[in-house]
Amino acid sequence: MKKQKLFLLSSILFLLYSDFLLADKSEWFQRNNWNAFISQTAIYSSDYNFLSQSDDKLSLDLWEAGLLVSTAVKDKLTFSAQLLGRKVSDSSGNDLRIDYAFFSYPFYQSMNETFGLRLGRIRSSYGLYNETRDIPHTRTGIAMPQSIYFDMTRNTFYSADGIELFGYRDFDDQRLSAQIFFSKPVADEDETGEVESLNPTNLEGDKSLLAKISYGSEYDGIRTSFTYYRPEYKVDVSFPVGAMTLEDKDASFYSESMITSLEYNQFDWSVTAEYLRHKFATKIPVLGGIPGSQIKNKGYEEAFYVQGLYRFSEQWETYLRYDSTERHIDRSLQDNEKWHDINIGASFRPNENWLLRTEIHYIEGLSRLLSRDNVFSSAQDPYWTTAMFQVAYKW
Repeated sequence: MKKQKLFLLSSILFLLYSDFLLADKSEWFQRNNWNAFISQTAIYSSDYNFLSQSDDKLSLDLWEAGLLVSTAVKDKLTFSAQLLGRKVSDSSGNDLRIDYAFFSYPFYQSMNETFGLRLGRIRSSYGLYNETRDIPHTRTGIAMPQSIYFDMTRNTFYSADGIELFGYRDFDDQRLSAQIFFSKPVADEDETGEVESLNPTNLEGDKSLLAKISYGSEYDGIRTSFTYYRPEYKVDVSFPVGAMTLEDKDASFYSESMITSLEYNQFDWSVTAEYLRHKFATKIPVLGGIPGSQIKNKGYEEAFYVQGLYRFSEQWETYLRYDSTERHIDRSLQDNEKWHDINIGASFRPNENWLLRTEIHYIEGLSRLLSRDNVFSSAQDPYWTTAMFQVAYKW
């Protein structure tokens, strides 16, 4: 399998090099574009810190800023990249990262068909909105539906390093598209530490596969898709066993997500629904120094959201969303194993650059709260609220 991947990559690079060998230097780096955005969010929550230090106080922790560049390197070969700065809370600190940076090249193009590849750090086409969740102006809501688009593992799921084959065919106003993405996941120990309290160190992305097929129109009528995503990681972990803490330096874990998405769009309104079945499992070959193998399946999560959006005008829109996550296991659910969120919000766009948005969440459950920002106990109330206000500007 590794030899086949190496042969494929070598063939691709040879074709690209052959195409550019005789190129005129004046034809390089045309259609250069850049964009930027910045946002500041105020959050107030009852009882818990949500995406900030907002427990019973107004927090201005959450901010985002990004710089996007793109260029036509030569003929059909393009390059796109984004540098992102972001802060969620004092515990996470200021995060500066290359969100994505990839080359895209269509090997075949016609009036109705395109087939090609992307190479580099590529945005994962996870569900309907993962590729467009980075910029406030291109998403619905300040907070994405946490059932599908986890902010607790945003960096881990947003992009990965690898190669993606893509293709699409247009049928009048409808498009049938498919992608398959082989990658090495981007490792973020802070985010992975939120998963099952593994306390990971020396985290390393191993391999991942994302496959997606979609059909429809993004602007008018029905759009539907199915996504399969399985990232795997190698990691050193520590975990409590009674009064002891055991360590293992040859552990691994993976998550497996299957997302079914459906959306209906009209000029002034849209309805969106996505359903996720998510499984997480760890494999610890050596437990406490005793040879053996422990594969622990943590059960699976079943999650979905339903969202309706109405546009009063080009400037004003409002939305209502119900967001639900529950773990399926053979016992009663604890508060940190479920999430039910009723979210109502509104957006105002004075012009194409500015965006003002506010929303209120009424939530039952704790499963999407960051453990590094919260201290949980059985005495805490699982019912809580949060209010958000965001100002964003793009160039």
